[in-house]
Amino acid sequence: MTQIYELIQSIQGTQTIGKNEPSQPESTSVGATKSFGDTLTDFLDVVNDNSKEAAQQVTNVIEGKSDNLAQAMMSMEESKLSFQLMLEIRTKLLESYQEISRMQV
Repeated sequence: MTQIYELIQSIQGTQTIGKNEPSQPESTSVGATKSFGDTLTDFLDVVNDNSKEAAQQVTNVIEGKSDNLAQAMMSMEESKLSFQLMLEIRTKLLESYQEISRMQV
């Protein structure tokens, strides 16, 4: 979940230290900034990795390789939340695209 939080912060362009204390943006070279598409791709990779990890942990519990049911359940819930966040982002992007396409030029 921290990976998703970091990706959201990179989209916003700020890093937070405490509760609401934005730090100074990290200095980057001109060519080192990531595009919006790259950030979305990274986010999708994190969601996919979370899903695979949750599935593996559940499989391990079912096969008896692990006794940590609580960790497997938390991993499944984290995977579910990251997937829901991905769907919300997709919905907002589609709504934004539709709004822009309805604009008169």
